[in-house]
Amino acid sequence: MTSLLMRRPDLAALPAAPNGTEVAGPADGDGLARLLTACFDEPWDIERVHRDLLDDPTVTRTFVLREGDRIIATASARTLPDRYPGAGYLHWVATDPADRGRGIGFAVVVAVLHRFAAESLGASVLETDDHRLAAIKLYLRLGYVPQYPEPDHEGRWSAIFPRLLGGAA
Repeated sequence: MTSLLMRRPDLAALPAAPNGTEVAGPADGDGLARLLTACFDEPWDIERVHRDLLDDPTVTRTFVLREGDRIIATASARTLPDRYPGAGYLHWVATDPADRGRGIGFAVVVAVLHRFAAESLGASVLETDDHRLAAIKLYLRLGYVPQYPEPDHEGRWSAIFPRLLGGAA
């Protein structure tokens, strides 16, 4: 099953840039691997963090939010101009399961949106999965709208919206 696509059609009227987000560096590999493994159903190690985030030339910034020495949220700014011309790609958004519900996912996503605006991009896209209801709620709140690139996407979104309205996130 393909991921769902969402698009924020413009980068005007962004929420204020959050305080506390930082740009990840090489020393953050272990912390990012721990966080991403905790949030996704696939293993991450320091090599994958470097390959897919920190050293990937399509990823222009990876933002993190810390609590002490622990990375508790991350999101990356990526550009794929052949696939999404004029748009930034919101990539690998994660919030530590123990810290969800505190608005920290919002902070790292907004940091990425500000990065896209600084790069003179006009829009943002992302891919997500049907079961990530809390993330989808956040993306909708930030102005992303569902797209329907595949024939089954309309039906999948039609199944998601009642779950969102019922509060089952």
